[in-house]
Order: sequence, then structure tokens, then C-alpha cells
Amino acid sequence: MPTIRVTVPKAAWSTDEKAQIVQTLTGGLNGIAETAGKGTITPYINVHIEETSEGGYAVGGQVVA
Repeated sequence: MPTIRVTVPKAAWSTDEKAQIVQTLTGGLNGIAETAGKGTITPYINVHIEETSEGGYAVGGQVVA
């Protein structure tokens, strides 16, 4: 099963916004599969949104606070 993992700052996105993220990422990956002749894979795509607290991730080698 294809799995997409997204890490975001805690409380940065509402539940509705996260649902939009899930729909967009699922649709994008499914579109690639269909273009490649694999058919629809939407029922098999897992999207995991992980929220991290301040200091829980880094960009360009710098911890984001």
C-alpha cells in the first residue's frame, strides 16, 4: 500500500485543512498511478499527518522553533 507521510507544526492546520491536504495528496498520487497505467489506487493510499511540537523539526540544518 502506498503511504504518504507529512509532518507539520502542531496546530498549524485545522481538521478541515488537513482533510484538504489528504484529498490533494491522494488525488495526486492516484493521478500518477493512472497515467502510468496502474488504474485507480485511491482505496489503497494511506496518508499520515504527524504534528510536531516547536523544536521538533529542522529545515536546512536549523531547528525550527
